[in-house]
Amino acid sequence: MKQVLIVDDEPALLLSIKSGFEGNGRLHILTAENGREALDMLDRNRLDLVVTDLRMPVMDGVQLLSVMSESFPEVPHIVMTAFGTPLLDKLLKKAGALDILEKPFDIEALEQAVCKALDAHEERRRSLSGLSLSSFLQMVAMEEKTVHVKVFHPSGRSGSLFFRQGELIDAEADQLAGDAAALEMLAWEDVRVSMKEFPAPAAGSRMQSELLPLLFKAAQREDERGGPEDDGSPLEAARQELARFGAEDEQAKAANNILTLTGGDMGIKELLKKMADEMDGVLAIQVTGMDGITLALHNPTGADVEAFSAKFAMVMKLVEKSVDSLKGLGELEENLVQAKNAWILTRLITPQYYIGIAVSREGTLGNVRLVGQRYLEQLRRLLVKPE
Repeated sequence: MKQVLIVDDEPALLLSIKSGFEGNGRLHILTAENGREALDMLDRNRLDLVVTDLRMPVMDGVQLLSVMSESFPEVPHIVMTAFGTPLLDKLLKKAGALDILEKPFDIEALEQAVCKALDAHEERRRSLSGLSLSSFLQMVAMEEKTVHVKVFHPSGRSGSLFFRQGELIDAEADQLAGDAAALEMLAWEDVRVSMKEFPAPAAGSRMQSELLPLLFKAAQREDERGGPEDDGSPLEAARQELARFGAEDEQAKAANNILTLTGGDMGIKELLKKMADEMDGVLAIQVTGMDGITLALHNPTGADVEAFSAKFAMVMKLVEKSVDSLKGLGELEENLVQAKNAWILTRLITPQYYIGIAVSREGTLGNVRLVGQRYLEQLRRLLVKPE
């Protein structure tokens, strides 16, 4: 069985994941509540994959990944977070994350991501057996092979290198050919390769340089870039992006507190507009009664939300009734529906009213939930305010 460590500071989520994976005979799930506990688990166990949250007490996920890159570089990882941004995702993937999962997610999606990551890592490990592409090509040259070497980049790009009796005679990658294509592929990281014989080609060659000078040139270019481990490292940049996100959140909280303390007041519709301005990817946002009558609506994209109110009032009632029947779970707080092109998030403000938010799939769901939670009390005060 593959040993997978899940790192998150929410014990309920860890328990849910562990129970959700019980039927998978391939995986044995271990858990830790922060980066420090995770490192202890890494010291004591032979782990095949780490799945970590980013924001945690004691030691956060970025610190954990930084230590892992030094002390446990052979262990692959997945990141899960409710605070993702496109830049953060890009930096984490550059630092080696096999996948980025945005919270909230369902257990089935996590299970699929874990299995996919394990398969990809195993295939990558077999394909080069720890060798860099340059070392692999040198072996092909030393053994004087006549082969077609296919090189696959993790992004899905691919290229070809052709050898005749150990001599590199051609290369192709994207629209590039010859030396330019070979140098492009030598700059790729975490590649996998396949190799097959091919009929001896015509005598002509599109290469201007032999293999060794190309390898020297590729190494020189990497040095000029600072190399993959230069610190302007992606993990340090990811730490800064996460801190920026946190600082913006604190500023917004402070602004909201000032508004409350100074008795700042506005109508519900104006407040919904203010919330939408702070949210990422909102299609429409509204406050609706459990009778299906909309109290206030802000529709910045002009989305067709005519049926939203009545239908989701009905959904909220059904879900609330179902949750009430499951003893020990407490009251319904939030409901999330995932459609092909959008998420629809509904959350009770009072027993009579809920807020409904339609969010595009390109939006950041974690940001929407965070902003919504921050304004919930203000909406509640407006709704119970005497006439």
